[in-house]
Amino acid sequence: MFAPLLIASLLSGTSLQCDAEASVLQAQYTIDVSYHGETQKTLSMNLWRNNNNVAHQYPQTQITEAWTLVRNTLIKPTRYFDAHQRAIEYQPGESIHGKVESDWPYRYQLVSETFFDQLTKISETGSGCDVIQTFEKQSDDGRISLSWLPALNLISSFTVSQSGMEKRWSLHSVSHDQTMIEAFFDARADFKSTDYADIGDDHTDPFLTNMVNQGFIEAGASGFYNQHGQALRGDHAH
Repeated sequence: MFAPLLIASLLSGTSLQCDAEASVLQAQYTIDVSYHGETQKTLSMNLWRNNNNVAHQYPQTQITEAWTLVRNTLIKPTRYFDAHQRAIEYQPGESIHGKVESDWPYRYQLVSETFFDQLTKISETGSGCDVIQTFEKQSDDGRISLSWLPALNLISSFTVSQSGMEKRWSLHSVSHDQTMIEAFFDARADFKSTDYADIGDDHTDPFLTNMVNQGFIEAGASGFYNQHGQALRGDHAH
């Protein structure tokens, strides 16, 4: 008579373990871009999570974009220029070129929850924390394929194909090393920081002048994009 309660308890414990593993991790991705089957370039991107802090690290540009969930949908963005040990801070709810950060899942897991509404679930394999779900979207514009790890809220692979061009994101490794992850965020917290609203007031800082001239203060390159280069947030991806 106690078997169902025991099973429920074990399942609950497994769920809690999965949640704990999902909230603190580093995921390494490789991004391959190919044309007509020939790889043109391979890039890398690291996703970092430490509970309410998330970062997308781009080693090629030495830029890390980070977000802190202050409460509910209130998000504080920060852009780190790793090579210069400098940071630009944006206030929660601040509109930058008409855009306000409000989609936490998009930053936390690289795709918005609403994006899944556009996909068709093809298969599901594994059990517990090892479940892998496969989704697809086929249209006249091209094809999207997504392999998803629901226990970790993590993409295993993501492929966008159109007109001979293919961009594929592949999960290379996952780490739950708390010490390493905290050190990553702590190191960037020590960078010299400038508030976005104050950038125009300081014309004597060569770093800020250079970054503004190159467009790095405004332009970002985070998350997943469709074949038109549009961010896959849900409503804006067609």
